[in-house]
Amino acid sequence: MGEHKTKSVPFREGLFTSESGKVFLIGNRCKACGQSFFPSRPFCFSCLGKEMQTVKLGSKGKLYSFTTSHVPFLHFEAPYTVGWVDLEGGIRVFAPIVSAGAEDLEPDMKMELVIEELWREDDTRVIGYKFRPGP
Repeated sequence: MGEHKTKSVPFREGLFTSESGKVFLIGNRCKACGQSFFPSRPFCFSCLGKEMQTVKLGSKGKLYSFTTSHVPFLHFEAPYTVGWVDLEGGIRVFAPIVSAGAEDLEPDMKMELVIEELWREDDTRVIGYKFRPGP
């Protein structure tokens, strides 16, 4: 019998990448006014410019706000924590938060991006971006 291999797939293509051991979210920036977006937008929501440039966004930020849910939701077993993280460059990202518990979190604490399993579907690991307390 052959080995049973688990494969990993992103929950949505084009949201993150990894280079030389570092992970980045992928967004875009308006060439006209410089406004950045995540996820990428088809046009600039600030100036309505149509020339958008793909950019790698920072992988570090500060926790803006968070909450812990004690009710399961789709693929997420309770309890789980989600929050808003302010990245350098002015982008606020909503994401799962990895921590020992909400009591370990506080607004303005430093956070770092990680790519981890969100859930499993049979022999497939569905991966996505999360943030955890970091340097």
